[in-house]
Amino acid sequence: MAKLTKTQQNKYRPILLNILSQLGVKLGRLEDAVLLGDSDSGSDDGEDANAEGYARDFQLGLIENEEEILKSTNQALLRIEDSIYGACLACKDLIPPRRLEVVPYAPYCIGCQSLSEKGELELD
Repeated sequence: MAKLTKTQQNKYRPILLNILSQLGVKLGRLEDAVLLGDSDSGSDDGEDANAEGYARDFQLGLIENEEEILKSTNQALLRIEDSIYGACLACKDLIPPRRLEVVPYAPYCIGCQSLSEKGELELD
């Protein structure tokens, strides 16, 4: 299994912690917006109600996406603790540093990520 050195892995820890911090703030705002939208809804106009419903569904989708990134970021921090950060969880090859710079919580190399998105990734 290819892996980053401990020093290389630890370089990503503050980046991941910063992502967690930013996500916490962002999720709080999104959840507040959804709650405020629920309490403000009282419109009798059907078009307004449809627009409010669409906006709420959109915000809930954003929350779900941000929660998935939060989960992936926490898992990446655990991989640093286990000294396996930077290794693809599927093929065990090294995830290219350029990919980790863009998506520091990435669990897979680009090839395995593509297979995962197609539903074709087989994990051991």
